[in-house]
Amino acid sequence: MQAVFRSGLCAAMILLSACSPKPETAKPKDSVAAQSEEKESAKSKNEAKKDAKNEARESTEVEEKKGAAEGKEDFVALSDRQIKAAGIEVLPLRKSFAGAIEAPALIAADPTQSAVVSSSVSGRVVEIRRNLGEAVGQGDVLAVIESRDIAQLRADTDITRRQAELAQATFKREERLYAEKVSSRQDFEVARAAAQEAGTRLSLAQQQLGAAGGAGGGQSNRLSLRSPIKGYVTARQITLGDVIEPNAHLFEVANLNDLAVELSLSPNDAARVAVGATVDVSTGERTGSARIINVSRIVDPATRQVRAIAKLSNKNATWRIGETARASIALAGGATGGQLAIPRTAVQTVEDKPSVFVRTKEGFAIKHVVLGAAVAGYVRIMSGLDGSEQIAVSNTYLLKAEHGKGEAGDDD
Repeated sequence: MQAVFRSGLCAAMILLSACSPKPETAKPKDSVAAQSEEKESAKSKNEAKKDAKNEARESTEVEEKKGAAEGKEDFVALSDRQIKAAGIEVLPLRKSFAGAIEAPALIAADPTQSAVVSSSVSGRVVEIRRNLGEAVGQGDVLAVIESRDIAQLRADTDITRRQAELAQATFKREERLYAEKVSSRQDFEVARAAAQEAGTRLSLAQQQLGAAGGAGGGQSNRLSLRSPIKGYVTARQITLGDVIEPNAHLFEVANLNDLAVELSLSPNDAARVAVGATVDVSTGERTGSARIINVSRIVDPATRQVRAIAKLSNKNATWRIGETARASIALAGGATGGQLAIPRTAVQTVEDKPSVFVRTKEGFAIKHVVLGAAVAGYVRIMSGLDGSEQIAVSNTYLLKAEHGKGEAGDDD
């Protein structure tokens, strides 16, 4: 009996266990929740990554803009045309610098490219066609004078021309008659000699008229004074109505693209200067580069100085005849001796540091330098440049001003 009861109890427990809900039925709900949480977590991570990337990109852009701004501050952009218009001269550094000689200088016309206009006859000025400073071409009329000498020379030329024509006609007639044996040989020889003499007198009269400047024709008593070269009128000594004497200097004409720099050197300094040496000419903010073309071998008895001539380019019309300047002649120290040096006018203070403007393709880069001792018109470079650069040496204050404008624009 007890065995039957135990068997029934076991069967009931087995049936009850089979009918009770299984725990696996709750698993699908727990899996969906877990997947949702994972998606939310991944989305948060992606958003965090995007934010990090955006922050990195913004930081990079800021750094690039900052770098560009710093680069802009250390650079002045100018085209070749702007540099030429501003009169900024670019020169290489002085290498193997062994000192310099400083001397007073006078800007003058180049004697090889200037001319004096005068009249070989006397007369009265009746017309002036060019004034001081005006441009003239070769052969242009500067002034017109009335002269009795010119009238006489033209009259003599006309008379000798008619005499030569008559003598030539007589000779041809005698030549024909002699060929026909109508005229004697003596008459033929006399006619030929007379024609030759008349031709010689005509040639002499024409040369005299040409030497006086009256070969161009015009009124019989008027002479046109013409410019022998192309250039500018640098001096005018006459006014309307003046009576001039023969060979008086009336005008001076010069080509101003190249000028001469007259230097006064002591005999000791002249012995250290050679033809071809570079000369830096400066006055105020203007600086030019010239080259020695002549050193006199004679000491001036009045000043006890030696005269030297340098050729100065003036294509930008920077210099004027008659002005004074300071000239610095750099002395070379040989292939291995000396130091780097630059003209003092090349140095400007940028960001409270001595700086120079180095030429590049787009303009000028600002380079800070360490300066050494100043010698005459030069200053030694201790560091900051390697000697291969070309730098602005004139009107550098314009580059500094342009750089200042760029900084002001960035601040705005």
